[in-house]
Amino acid sequence: MDLLAIWAPWIKFVHLSTLAAWCACLIALPPLLALYPVTRGRVSRHRLKAGTRFVYIALASPAAVLAVVSGTALIHVMGAYAPWLAAKLTLVTGMVFFHATCGKMLLVLREQPRRWSAGFFVGLAAVPLVLILGVLWLVLAQPRLGF
Repeated sequence: MDLLAIWAPWIKFVHLSTLAAWCACLIALPPLLALYPVTRGRVSRHRLKAGTRFVYIALASPAAVLAVVSGTALIHVMGAYAPWLAAKLTLVTGMVFFHATCGKMLLVLREQPRRWSAGFFVGLAAVPLVLILGVLWLVLAQPRLGF
């Protein structure tokens, strides 16, 4: 038995657990960012900045890196080279871009807390949900795609 195949269950565990953490962070970031324009008071604003920064830097970013690395390893270990996987990786790329966009917005909001209205973030919150549900559907259904 191939050494990598022996590690496959552990790689899957790492992938699923870090993916769950990353997805939770992607869903949590827009509501946290939406608090910036409405938060009043120096202490409250400091706590919001510290909490949002913690979620992004200490939780979301390491989880994203581990999810992508372990997912890449799984592709090779499992030999999963199907057309649906290309579609899934496209959506995962969207998740990575959304992650980076949240990081950029975090930097902008530190200097200009009222740059965007709270309503803007309501629409923004739909983006990770669509991407995550799309990935989940592709993984579970594994549809036959004609490309």
